[in-house]
Amino acid sequence: MSGLTQAAQDLADEFALLPDWEERVAYLIDLGKTLAPLRDDERNEDTRVRGCVSRVWLVCDTRTEDPEKLYFRGDSDAHLVRGEIALLLRVFSGRTPAEIVAADP
Repeated sequence: MSGLTQAAQDLADEFALLPDWEERVAYLIDLGKTLAPLRDDERNEDTRVRGCVSRVWLVCDTRTEDPEKLYFRGDSDAHLVRGEIALLLRVFSGRTPAEIVAADP
């Protein structure tokens, strides 16, 4: 199982432990609270995700020590969407472009 697939399975397992949708939504909102906010200058039209009802920004970085991998950061003006961003970052951040493209959402 690839690291990306394992990360997705780990999230599925976490949510499976929660008995109902209300607790799952609360957990999702809590995950969103763990995101570091983007800087004001990172919230711009270049980083904005179009097509979302909420305002969403996604920033992609590389790191000198690991230049072949992409590291994502994101933010939203909606609590639930911040949680969804946190889920996506746990699965996709720190992966190579090939791993991300090969993923079956």
